Amino acid sequence: MKELLEAEKIVPVIDKRFPLSEVAEGMRWLENGRHHGKVVITIKSERVERE
Repeated sequence: MKELLEAEKIVPVIDKRFPLSEVAEGMRWLENGRHHGKVVITIKSERVERE
């Protein structure tokens, strides 16, 4: 499956995205069966420079 994803022969369907701060709402979305694809929780990444 990894090869098919990398070759873009199959593409996951993303139904909805939720920020990490709304993960509870995202879980409710899944539990209620309203999704028609993947539900994604986004995590904002901030790079911190180290001295």
